Amino acid sequence: MRIAVIGLAGVGRIHVEKVNSMKETELTSVCDIIPEIAIKTGEKFGVKAYKSAEEMLDKGKPEGVILATPPKSHYPITKMSAERGIHVLAEKPMASNVEDCQRMIQVCKENGVTLMVGHKKRFVPVLVRMKKLIDGEFGQIQYMIHRYPHPWLSDKDWFWREDDGGGPILENAVHATDILGFLMGDIERVSAEGGTFFAPHRKPQIDCAVYTLKFRSGAIATVGAGMVSMPAFNFEDFYMANENGVAEISGQFDSVENLRYSFRSKPDEINEEKYPDADAFANEIRHFMECSETGKKPVASGEAGMKAVAICRAVKKSAESGKPVYIQNN
Repeated sequence: MRIAVIGLAGVGRIHVEKVNSMKETELTSVCDIIPEIAIKTGEKFGVKAYKSAEEMLDKGKPEGVILATPPKSHYPITKMSAERGIHVLAEKPMASNVEDCQRMIQVCKENGVTLMVGHKKRFVPVLVRMKKLIDGEFGQIQYMIHRYPHPWLSDKDWFWREDDGGGPILENAVHATDILGFLMGDIERVSAEGGTFFAPHRKPQIDCAVYTLKFRSGAIATVGAGMVSMPAFNFEDFYMANENGVAEISGQFDSVENLRYSFRSKPDEINEEKYPDADAFANEIRHFMECSETGKKPVASGEAGMKAVAICRAVKKSAESGKPVYIQNN
């Protein structure tokens, strides 16, 4: 599949490397609004570089495009791509607001192209394994505690703007929101407390939050997220329980690999599994290609991406108002 990448200063660099290294893909072109970055990347990988997304879509003629640009730009570039019959993999968060998410879903449906969101945690092997256990012998989760402490502060202005990245709770902790939805189902209510403790120069944007989630199933979860940690404390973990047993997933931030679980029927037995060297980016790109070629609905669909944005916005609203926020699940 011929794939182009737009946005090269951050995670886009990883996408470029993955697409270029995979046998199933052909990196056709790259694009960035900063000409120096585009030219340097194009020269490194031997492909045409552009500073205009529209020009790249017209001249490069990719079959699929990966958007690694700030969230505010996702809808207009998705629209340009879909109207040209080009499939779209948009990095998380899907957009800055729910309205743009809806527009992205609609324009892709109207033009018959695949829309997928870069929620790569859905392709992390240990989390895929846990999902299979939940759907099988372990059963549905009733109680969850998820710690997702980002180990550094972003210095990108767009990241902190409310109408773009939306700060750490939207731009990064959207991963936590999405993966809990993947494991536990639809969320109905959010209650949050947040603050700006570590980046006071970014006020009134909050840099962290602790929040509880009530699920349609009746399950509950607590999440601690935001830019609160540092490289020396680079970790992430999940603790979950139900009437059948308990389970724990742990590892480095954005790279969990350890699974431990035990059944209440055998309380002295602990099952331990390890899934190292996960390449979630390659896994999601392969899935994107499969869906684009077959018409299959992506695991990380536009609808899932929109729900994650809605929940993150609800977290921020609850933290600001001090009141619970109820979520509409259509």
